[in-house]
Amino acid sequence: MPKYAEMNSLDARRDLPKLFTNPEATSMSCMKSALNSVYQRSYAHHIERLMVLGNFALIAGVNPQQLNNWMWNSFVDAAEWVMVPNVIGMSQYADGGMLATKPYASGGAYIDRMSDHCKGCRYDRKQRVGPDACPFTVLYWDFFLRHEKVFAKNPRVARQVRAAQQLSDHEIVRETAVSILSRLDQGVL
Repeated sequence: MPKYAEMNSLDARRDLPKLFTNPEATSMSCMKSALNSVYQRSYAHHIERLMVLGNFALIAGVNPQQLNNWMWNSFVDAAEWVMVPNVIGMSQYADGGMLATKPYASGGAYIDRMSDHCKGCRYDRKQRVGPDACPFTVLYWDFFLRHEKVFAKNPRVARQVRAAQQLSDHEIVRETAVSILSRLDQGVL
């Protein structure tokens, strides 16, 4: 500290999306539920913080300092000694692996396994291309394609990088990701 709090090893530059300040700005059931929990109670379970909110910010390329500030202002139990390492190190991998040995990135299949949010969601967690593709699924694969050079030699996620590279539709996945991120930036995801 204080330099640790400003780290951004993945060069994530997307502004904090509107949905973080307005849960109605998304049709993603998991994000809406986690965000409503935060706005109703100023609290969310660690899994919701890390694997829903943090994971989405990570794979969408959200600026880690903006996410850290939002979490700091949103949670009743926020404290610098907890928030900074949890967001910068664990959630956003912004420290380049000083704290966590791998990025905590996952797709729609993980969200479905760990929750009941996918039932009735407008998006299909099994689809990685097209207008109904789950943003988590698409952005997960896009994340490993965008950062393949960074993670190709990381033994904890090299397999995911290779799997992303071998997707027969990886170019369409990248195009779908661009569309999803554009809708995210417009506040209509």
